[in-house]
Amino acid sequence: MSNSRTFCNVEYDETNLLHWTGLLVPDFLYLQDKEPYSKGAFKVSIDFPVEYPFKPPKLTFVTKIYHPNVDEKGQVCLPIVNSDNWKPATKTEQVLNALLTLITEPEPEHPLRGDLAEEYVKERKKFMKNAEEYTKNGAFHSTVIIEFMFSEESVKVVSSEEKRPYEQWIFTSSTECDLSDYEAAKALFQKYKPTHVIHLAAMVGGLFHNLKQNLQFFRKNMQINDNVLLLCHEANVEKCLSCLSTCIFPDKTTYPIDETMIHNGPPHDSNFGYSYAKRMIDVMNHGYAQDYGKKFTAVIPCNIFGPHDNYNLENGHVIPSLIHKTYLAKRDGKPLEIFGSGKPLRQFIYSLDLARLIVWAIRNYEETEPIILSVNEDDEVTIMDVVNAIVEAFDFKGEIKKDESKADGQYKKTASNAKLRKYLPDFKFTPFKTAIKESVDWFANNYEVARK
Repeated sequence: MSNSRTFCNVEYDETNLLHWTGLLVPDFLYLQDKEPYSKGAFKVSIDFPVEYPFKPPKLTFVTKIYHPNVDEKGQVCLPIVNSDNWKPATKTEQVLNALLTLITEPEPEHPLRGDLAEEYVKERKKFMKNAEEYTKNGAFHSTVIIEFMFSEESVKVVSSEEKRPYEQWIFTSSTECDLSDYEAAKALFQKYKPTHVIHLAAMVGGLFHNLKQNLQFFRKNMQINDNVLLLCHEANVEKCLSCLSTCIFPDKTTYPIDETMIHNGPPHDSNFGYSYAKRMIDVMNHGYAQDYGKKFTAVIPCNIFGPHDNYNLENGHVIPSLIHKTYLAKRDGKPLEIFGSGKPLRQFIYSLDLARLIVWAIRNYEETEPIILSVNEDDEVTIMDVVNAIVEAFDFKGEIKKDESKADGQYKKTASNAKLRKYLPDFKFTPFKTAIKESVDWFANNYEVARK
């Protein structure tokens, strides 16, 4: 069936003549690219009841469409097939023509989606833009955040603030699935059928936790990473974005480090297990790209901190551990004890800033080569600077004691964000003290429920 405005290709199932499928293609020449659906092709299921033609057929959009008269399940509000309006003499061609007209001429007065009807009536330009982008992408893209990591909470905030109409964000945690177990991980992928995956899952810990369990960090993270990437391949995931760490870079190197230097030498021996496991993600990304043409890549953030972190005094990273220590010292009227000299240098990125960059990367970054997500080189601070910022945020007036018998770890790992700046030259990071204050306030207000 065709006319000057549209094209429709209809097929039927020989084993079930009551089930037809149609491909509806609005004529883009007629529409002159002014309509949001002009570049779309919409698959529709047509099911005839046994009582046809005395009862109307049921129409269901298989292809997702951003339209006030079609709901999320594909059900359509089309007056001609309404049971009260249906006439047995109505031809199938008339039904399809009415459906084609409805696609390009929405009827907000009898919507199935009130929110889209309101947007269509009150904010027509916004509706047109959203519908066009949705149509261009063809369907919901299901972006799955794999396994719990505190920056996941920030990704939730950012994805909610910047959600696009064709995106569905799903967040999972270790309570739902142990990703080191292949069968459990496979069941998770089968449940959600993701098209895009942000892989944040890892066994993580602070300096002293790594020192005690390097082998366990290596084995556990290798299992997780191999399962996630293999399942992304087996499930035909369009894009997988993994999260690495600047600790993967060689211990003996020149500064600033950049993306080309990952495999130039062994990492610092304090966390070699975690570091080598993370490096292998980059190796696997290139392997999947070379052998199967997969679009797997990775980001390399500097040290992350922010609300919802792990504040465990033994296993937490430096900033959340110091926040917890300072909270207790102030509460109990005791000195604040810090481990090491306080001299090592670090770059820190606020979790909300990192979340914005991760969302940008899953949508826009197309290279297999990883990209460093870090604040500028001149924003590097000493551990003592961190202590002072936390003390100031808590208004802690007590004594500060250093235990210099404890290891400092790697002295510095200054990273270049030149590649990031080529993509996002105007991206603004939250000032360090502002981010510390927000993190301290969150912990103080949520002490009873914070992970510790």
